[in-house]
Amino acid sequence: MIIKILPIKTKGRLGGVLNYITKDKGRIKDYKSVGIYHNLLHSDILNIQNEFENNYNLYAKKRSNGNIALHIIQSFSPLDTGKMTQEVMYDLAEALLTHGYENALAFGVQHSKDNHWHNHFIVSGNEFMDEKSTRLSKHDLYQLQNSMLEYMKDKYPEFKISFNIANWGKKLTNEREYYQTKRNPDLRLSKEDLKEKVQNLFRSSKSSKNFFDKLNEEGLTTYEYKNSTFGINYGDEGKRMRFSRLGIGIDEINSLDKQFNRLQELSTLSNSKKILSINNKKTIFHGLNLTHS
Repeated sequence: MIIKILPIKTKGRLGGVLNYITKDKGRIKDYKSVGIYHNLLHSDILNIQNEFENNYNLYAKKRSNGNIALHIIQSFSPLDTGKMTQEVMYDLAEALLTHGYENALAFGVQHSKDNHWHNHFIVSGNEFMDEKSTRLSKHDLYQLQNSMLEYMKDKYPEFKISFNIANWGKKLTNEREYYQTKRNPDLRLSKEDLKEKVQNLFRSSKSSKNFFDKLNEEGLTTYEYKNSTFGINYGDEGKRMRFSRLGIGIDEINSLDKQFNRLQELSTLSNSKKILSINNKKTIFHGLNLTHS
């Protein structure tokens, strides 16, 4: 198990993180059915956000560059996937909040996809109706780590792999980088690796539409120039990469459609010949029957 902590410093980011963790496609179906509501009165996102904002506005001691809330990710080892259940995830989530953030407001949801099981939490920057910060010192994090280890060893001894949590409590200061790479893992690829990936998608495509659809499925959105799809959006800050830089010419993309259309024509022609052949056989068959009678 690894815990990662990201600061939330603005109301806009708070809303964005809530939206991100409750609507992340492929990982969660209905946040209300797997939600964790720690010291909260409501279960709908809008009211939950209001509770966090009111608790900060009314009670927090305002600091320069202070945190409105924390985004905490509790990840579990892929090697423990076979033993993991939603009930276990919920129990370990509650244990984390009880041991580390008992007096804070907290909202959490479970995400599970393939081998990546993890819990997301939004924890208030200050305790409920109190100015005391929820930020944990290195000593407090160490104590929380030991408490969670003892809890897991006692209740889930079969999770032996999860006891190795050397990166526990890692603070990710580059919040922007985290969300960008989560939305688009290919941002971490080198340009050569990205080039190879795009070319592999191109080689397996039947048409330009099929190629562009595959790119979008991989999180590589396309952009247009002079009414033609010209390349992919790459990285942040509006960076783009032309298909020509990826080793794929526009003519080559257009040739996919020519080949696709030709195959469609051949298929249609082949079907027409089959229908004609069947009709001819029926005519001969009926003619034979007529002669015989």
